[in-house]
Amino acid sequence: MTTAHHIASSSLQLFYQNGFHATGVELLSREAGVTKKTLYRHFASKDILIAAALELRHTWFMDKMRRFIEASPEADRPLAYIDFIASWTREEGFFGCAFINAAAEFAAADMPPHQQAATHKQEVLEYVQQLCRQAQATQPELIGEQLYVVGEGLIVIGQVQGYQQSKVESAKMMAKMVWQSAC
Repeated sequence: MTTAHHIASSSLQLFYQNGFHATGVELLSREAGVTKKTLYRHFASKDILIAAALELRHTWFMDKMRRFIEASPEADRPLAYIDFIASWTREEGFFGCAFINAAAEFAAADMPPHQQAATHKQEVLEYVQQLCRQAQATQPELIGEQLYVVGEGLIVIGQVQGYQQSKVESAKMMAKMVWQSAC
């Protein structure tokens, strides 16, 4: 692992737990085990570090989601998306979606973290729609979008109210109804 990757990775965890604005460069360098000078040699500004951390998060999340979902038979993968979200929201150290958090902290749509969040969410949506096409759903774009919206709701519930089995079961029931309408 390169020094830059190590700094971005340790920073990502701090940003995720504490927020982007609340996490100072002093803490970032201390947790990464580097001097501020070394941090700034690899990342000229905190904004550049935030962008690198979000890119790492995007790569990590997409890989984790794909591995989980693609372990299921192709026909079951659209609903496996909801299972993945439910499983993820139950993990220790779940602080919501880093991209929802970024969009909230950088609320103006033209701010780079907000744009990264929008790009990430679009890629997740397109992946769910792809799963629906591969599973031969009728109207895969619409069905994928509906499943995506259910998943996003489950993420927010998990972040705001904590993991609740009843909410997960409700989300799964809604997803099954959506999926049954596609078959």
